[in-house]
Amino acid sequence: MPRSSPVGAWGRLGRGLPHLSLSSDGRLAGSDGCNRLAGGWSLRDEIIEFGPLVSTLMFCEGVDTWLRDAASATVDGDVMHVRDAEGREIGTLERG
Repeated sequence: MPRSSPVGAWGRLGRGLPHLSLSSDGRLAGSDGCNRLAGGWSLRDEIIEFGPLVSTLMFCEGVDTWLRDAASATVDGDVMHVRDAEGREIGTLERG
């Protein structure tokens, strides 16, 4: 596990707020603030790799759905730095 385990809740619950929950069995659930997300995750060399994420496809006006593009992440203390498939940081989530 990385210095700070990724298992647990990240982000805050609420309409328009992105959040993820990573379970110790490699499953992931959450929301991009509008749509529900589900999938899997694994850990390699302190990098969290997200498997393909499935998502509902609702339209929510004014909600930034950046989290559905998550491909990997790293944890630094109580902050998860989320990256897209090209390795660009697309957002952060604080430990819930």
